[in-house]
Amino acid sequence: MTENQQRIPGFCALCKSKCGCISTVENGRLIAVDPDPDHPTGAQLCAKGRAAPDIVHSKDRISHPMKRTNPKGADDPGWQRISWDEALDLTAQSMGRIAQDSGAESVAFALATASGTAMSDHISWVERLIRAFGSCNTVSGTEICNWHKDFATSYTFGAPVGGPDFDNAWCIILWGHNPSTSWLVHAAGAAQAKSRGAKLVVVDPRCAGLANKADQWLRVRPGTDGALALGIAGQMIENGWFDKKFVANWTNGSFLVRIDTGRMLRADDIGAEGRPQSFVAWDEATSAPVICDPRQDDYFAVSNRAALAGTFKIMTKQGEVECQPAFGRYAALCEQMTPEETERITGVEAQQIRDTAKLIWQSRPVCYYAWSGVAQQTNATQTDRAISLLYALTGSYDAPGGNLDLQTVPANNVSGADLVSDSQREKALGLGDRPIGPPRDLRVTSHDFYRAVLDKDPYAVKALIAFGTNLLFSHPNPAMGIKALKALEFHVHADLFMSPSAAFADVILPVTTPWEHEALRMGFEDSQNGQSLVQLRQAVVEPQGEARSDSWIVFELAKRLGLDAEFFGGDMDDGFRHILEPSGISLEDLRDNPRGIAVDAAPRRRKYAGAEDGKPAPGFKTPSKRVEIYSEVFLDHGQHPLPEFVSPLPDTPGGSVLAEKFPLTLTSFKPVLFCQSQHRGISRLRAQHPDPVVEIHPHTAAQRGIADHGWVWIETPDGTSRARARFVEKLERGIVCAEHGWWQGCAELGLEATGTIGPASSNYNALIGNDVCDPISGSVPLRSYPCQISSA
Repeated sequence: MTENQQRIPGFCALCKSKCGCISTVENGRLIAVDPDPDHPTGAQLCAKGRAAPDIVHSKDRISHPMKRTNPKGADDPGWQRISWDEALDLTAQSMGRIAQDSGAESVAFALATASGTAMSDHISWVERLIRAFGSCNTVSGTEICNWHKDFATSYTFGAPVGGPDFDNAWCIILWGHNPSTSWLVHAAGAAQAKSRGAKLVVVDPRCAGLANKADQWLRVRPGTDGALALGIAGQMIENGWFDKKFVANWTNGSFLVRIDTGRMLRADDIGAEGRPQSFVAWDEATSAPVICDPRQDDYFAVSNRAALAGTFKIMTKQGEVECQPAFGRYAALCEQMTPEETERITGVEAQQIRDTAKLIWQSRPVCYYAWSGVAQQTNATQTDRAISLLYALTGSYDAPGGNLDLQTVPANNVSGADLVSDSQREKALGLGDRPIGPPRDLRVTSHDFYRAVLDKDPYAVKALIAFGTNLLFSHPNPAMGIKALKALEFHVHADLFMSPSAAFADVILPVTTPWEHEALRMGFEDSQNGQSLVQLRQAVVEPQGEARSDSWIVFELAKRLGLDAEFFGGDMDDGFRHILEPSGISLEDLRDNPRGIAVDAAPRRRKYAGAEDGKPAPGFKTPSKRVEIYSEVFLDHGQHPLPEFVSPLPDTPGGSVLAEKFPLTLTSFKPVLFCQSQHRGISRLRAQHPDPVVEIHPHTAAQRGIADHGWVWIETPDGTSRARARFVEKLERGIVCAEHGWWQGCAELGLEATGTIGPASSNYNALIGNDVCDPISGSVPLRSYPCQISSA
């Protein structure tokens, strides 16, 4: 290092991993970013993080605010450079005017994913603005990203999926999650566990990343993961390979379900006074019903002797009814998915299913992680439930070596959930159709947003305030998206680069990279060690051009919208101090300690089983205070209370009505060099991966006259796209795997941008329709769709 160089600690915010890093600056210019091995997440850094200097100093970045002067759809938008004051004034005035005329719900917001962009630096402030303004409509893509692992799992465990304890696990399951491309800290943790002898199970249609080291790689057909989870669970139950004590005491599996109504039998049904909503189990010791009252100290112990299987005749106030334990009903569902039937549906061999069930049981404790591979399906929510219940059989939840409910540093939440009225919440798009899905938290799908813009259904949405999201390349049906973006009365877009979605905006706002603004991180969710670290990342270089941070934009808009009081008088430092207050850490101390400050944590495991102060066990944060094998919440909303498998769209091979014209199944994967639809204009990265790729089995290619590395057409009922073929022997013959996010040109390499839709497009999302979606979350079939390919 020369005397003109500075090495500044921080963390990379380009993706979920938040890798600790050291940024080297010379004469005010970022010249290198390297891993920081002293940081909990800094063992390694991917190519994207190392390419940060090229991203920060790219000549293609938006450098100043602009406004449109020509109509939308014109070949030349007529961008005119304007000042920040004019851009922000125009934005705030338009938001206020439209809200005054049509209600705050008519102004929608769109956010880039916090798992693949630097939005994680700003998301709490952006959400606070949305809610303080009164909008109930945010298009964030949560239904095709994090909702299932972070929220659907709560319907089973009362909490998100949790942090895998790689250090103490003896079996690791990665299901639809390739951390080598999306979460390096997870990849490193799993690899280290494997090297010390832990078993590794990978469920993925592709033999990619850690699947190459797996003890069991289950090559599942896209969209059939739910059937596979039931099949493995069935083998575990049949052979007694499950934690009976955990199931009896800590799940609602022992509670009786009425066969006539499908509802849980309640104490009131059998005339128990004063405890109308208490549950009922069958006491095997007394051969009689026993009341399970959540208010009683023995609530978790009383079911220790309860039956988990059988059919029992219970006398109720209305007469005799037959009941079965919830676990027995779940076991019967799993029993239907025999290894042979599971093989027929999923393509995974029956013997491998038996072997995997045995391996999981014999290699406890078990931790797991499931992500977008199972989330981007039309049966995603019940698939998540099926995987969650399979995991519950191991008894490893919040146990050493399992999935941990990590202890967080005390902090004030500033996302502003309390700022939205109940009456406004009820207006969230899609809430009527999916009341227990993302709209409950004001997250709406792009399809519902497009429909509200174009058809005014259920009301007109007239404006969009977008922070970084590229809707046309991250959501299905971009043709509909183009029409909607053209039809908006007002549209402002904040971004680093001009994207095809941003090109339809009325106002463009240039934003900073993570290396040009401060950001507060209250813990790193990779481990308890990481979760206990509070770090204020410094800006290492000045903002390029006139770029400003998303958070700065939020605070400035808040001032102009009369929301100063909700934003600490417009002082972001005061906002940080408010967040930090419960932690006892001062903002000044963090600035003096750029590597962060670790908060002492004495984490407890199995917190559901008892509190330190001797109070009764708290259980789980579910309606029954137990792991919910049988979900009456789902039943109340017209969904199956057990994770019944429903074929994806399309149906499993051979069952699709489109099979003759589109006989193959299309799925997608994430290239390691790019985040979502970003970074393909960075020559350092693009030179290593110049063209979009579609993976195909050589036999399937030979039948169609396709050469390895040759250009091919991918065709579906909804569109056409181009990519280069890559032969993969380990891929199932009926499966085609393509990359998403391709549009950007790279002038340094002479590579031109491609279209959003049409023959010149390489847009994967143009291939996918959204006519059918997951009935609970609204997820769409990005990972399982009928297709055909041919030589181009």
